[in-house]
Amino acid sequence: MEKIADDALSPEAMVMVSGSSIGTQRKYYNKGYWYKQNRNGYEGRAEYLASVVLSCSNIDDYVEYECCKINGKDGCRSFNFLRDGESYISLQRLYDIYHGGQLSERIRIYDSVAERIDYVVAFTENCTGINIREYLGRLLTFDMLIVNVDRHFNNIGILVNSNAGQYRTAPVFDNGNALLSDLGRYDHEDSLAGNIEKATGHPFCANLERQALELGFGLRINYPALQEKLEREPDSRALAVLHMQLRRYESILKDDNVQN
Repeated sequence: MEKIADDALSPEAMVMVSGSSIGTQRKYYNKGYWYKQNRNGYEGRAEYLASVVLSCSNIDDYVEYECCKINGKDGCRSFNFLRDGESYISLQRLYDIYHGGQLSERIRIYDSVAERIDYVVAFTENCTGINIREYLGRLLTFDMLIVNVDRHFNNIGILVNSNAGQYRTAPVFDNGNALLSDLGRYDHEDSLAGNIEKATGHPFCANLERQALELGFGLRINYPALQEKLEREPDSRALAVLHMQLRRYESILKDDNVQN
């Protein structure tokens, strides 16, 4: 995909968004779009490729990203996913409202991944009436596939329409720290497979595959449709990582009947 034209954004459009386990990333909001500048490598390309994968999956609620330049620097942009009257409440914010403190610390009192997941699912359902187990299963299987090391309780959340008193799970978003995009963390001298083995995940345990397995590998992908789209993409390390991971998990994820 070709990059869209360079967007010149004023300092007034900047929004500093914290809460990531990787760190604060420079973001802008302008005319209905969120913009994110690359910070550690090629996050924008990773976001874009992640949304290409989702377009051929059984996840139909996701944020579509496109690569762009922001004041001369590489990054990406996405349209604001909130509907009229909606607000985004992260699971961390939800926990803070009802209990205070860090949800990530609260679940550490449980030894097993299953118990940690059960606590978060029950807590969220008690607060909102929504059972997020299936949502988490798809989300964390996706993170396993794209090697997303930055899934935390600030980018897993609920959308609430306070006027209607309705809740729904948020779309899948914030996948930039995937596909070995952090050039400071993953050495170019090492192999892709070696770097993937170094990846440590969140939020329930460091092993991306283990937490996805606990939730039942909920993601399914139409491989022929995705391969057709990926054939049009220029060669890059991000694309090479994605192809490697698709081959690795094909027996688990492939479902050519998926329609998004």
